Amino acid sequence: MLYKPDWAEAREEFRAWWEGEVRRPLLQVAAPLDPRQPPYDGWDFCRFPDEPAEAVRRFEEWCAHTYFGGLAYPNLWINFGPGVLSAFLGATPVFDGRTVWFGNQRGRGPLSLREIAAAELDRGCVWWRRVVNATRAALEAHRGRFVVGMTDIGGVLDVVAALRGTVEVLRDMYRDPAGLLSAIENVTELWHEVYDELHRLMVEHGHEGTSAWMGLWSPGRWYPLQCDIAYMLPPHKFEELVAPHLREQCERLDHPVYHWDGPGQLAHAPSLLKLGFVALQWVPGAQEELSGNDCGSPKWYSLYRRVLGAGKGLVLHMPPWRVEGFLKAFPEGRIIVQTWAPSAGEAERLLALAGQRSGP
Repeated sequence: MLYKPDWAEAREEFRAWWEGEVRRPLLQVAAPLDPRQPPYDGWDFCRFPDEPAEAVRRFEEWCAHTYFGGLAYPNLWINFGPGVLSAFLGATPVFDGRTVWFGNQRGRGPLSLREIAAAELDRGCVWWRRVVNATRAALEAHRGRFVVGMTDIGGVLDVVAALRGTVEVLRDMYRDPAGLLSAIENVTELWHEVYDELHRLMVEHGHEGTSAWMGLWSPGRWYPLQCDIAYMLPPHKFEELVAPHLREQCERLDHPVYHWDGPGQLAHAPSLLKLGFVALQWVPGAQEELSGNDCGSPKWYSLYRRVLGAGKGLVLHMPPWRVEGFLKAFPEGRIIVQTWAPSAGEAERLLALAGQRSGP
């Protein structure tokens, strides 16, 4: 691979990690080769929604000046915002230059549960066409150069909330749980319809394996699953409304990972650790990170031991100054540590701490 000469080795390590054959932490570390090169923020498909070739060109310009160490790789995922499935079903995306917001406030208004339960994928929708066209443009350029990651489809209940409104969904949980379950069941099917169609497009263009926004590569069908609204739910409602569709999604994917976002979701650990996830990606949330409790903080070590003890892997994004201490605390385990470095030399030092090769 042009921007990742040791891709064959990294690809094999990924395969072994998914299969549980690797019992020590593996690092993904990227670093600039030219300090003058501005960082890549991943929003070019939104800046040029009808010019995907320009987004591809700008991504490759960044790749040419970036060192991808360990399991890090050039991952061009098709970013039209978190939970773009809601746009395929009627929500109106709003790009503010830094992120995309989804909701029906600027569109047709909140949908009823009955409407969501009967919704179908609108292939004539401009956002669906943009995602497909961008995916196709990336695939046509990717061979021997970079990996193409699938768009951010979103969490099933999060998509329902974008269409219905978060407050209304919370009310529905108590006043019409049967209607909400019908909406969830339909959105789950639509989620997999989107995944299957985009995956089929990748296979047709000769793409090997799958990738996504989390920056992991799998030789099979993988995806990061999530339910960000779950931080508002008591455990019994999570078991009733969230666990069933997560269980089904785990069964329909080869390598599911859960995006575990925020301390409000810690109450759901018993449920999550019983589901069929290969690994969990812990995200402490902005407030904890601003307080110094990022993923590398010892505050979360007991949580990590609980996850590993349950037979699950971990995906953790932490600043480089946390890596050495973390590796001393966790010399073993099915763990991927994602970080960055100010230079290729510093990236190689971090890789050496983990006992990984630093290049081809």
